[in-house]
Amino acid sequence: MSNQEPAYFNFGLSSDEDQTKRNYFSMFPEEIVASVLDAFIINKPMTGRAGGDGFWVHQDETSLFVAVFDCMGHGHLASMMTRVYTQSLDKLVKTDNEKDPGTILRYLHHMIESRFKEKTNLKVGPAADVGIVKIDMGIRKIEFSGAGMNLIQIEGGELKEIKGHKLQVGDRFEYMHDYRTNLLSLNSRLLSNIYLMSDGLKDLMHGGTEKRLSSKGVIEILLKIYGESMLKQKEMLIAEIDNWKGSMPLTDDILILGFAI
Repeated sequence: MSNQEPAYFNFGLSSDEDQTKRNYFSMFPEEIVASVLDAFIINKPMTGRAGGDGFWVHQDETSLFVAVFDCMGHGHLASMMTRVYTQSLDKLVKTDNEKDPGTILRYLHHMIESRFKEKTNLKVGPAADVGIVKIDMGIRKIEFSGAGMNLIQIEGGELKEIKGHKLQVGDRFEYMHDYRTNLLSLNSRLLSNIYLMSDGLKDLMHGGTEKRLSSKGVIEILLKIYGESMLKQKEMLIAEIDNWKGSMPLTDDILILGFAI
């Protein structure tokens, strides 16, 4: 057997970081988002303290960028891939100054492809569902692009689902990944709640029947909690998760990011 380090460990991490196996996103508390936005984040890894769901935040002079991603796999190995995504987004937006969400996703896909396409000894796949929003608070403008992830908007009690592209980032390299930017319409007289989430919530299994919560169940919960403060919504969502699953263990990582405009 070769002594060469497996590819999935070659993510620029120190051995100390690897050994601690801590949740990378404990270094990104939701206060970063909440300091400039009425928002909440629920992050529940399936196993232990680390998982494959992650989020990324960046604020510049005019805009706030928020991304949610759901990487393949679970546990510590999947959490290491989330670091690749955060580092790649940092480079694209902070260093290369990309501003358009669709363009960011296209370049992100190319970065993951160039890094992993020829790898044959990966222990976890490089693909991820990704949703990214760009928020200009000054003019109440929100742009969204998704790769395998949709955005849910509830405004005045009416729900809209803005569809992302079907193809994940970092997958199906033989196909064109043409991610587009969607401009959300906002009514200045109505409260608008925006949600990005991994698919762990809709796949949550019921403790008594082992029935999935489903997209319909998620929508029903979000409509029920609309109008409450983000802090209250977080409390209600956690209660709904606990009540639904009962004694059943999580079958997937869960990450939900919600904010109000």
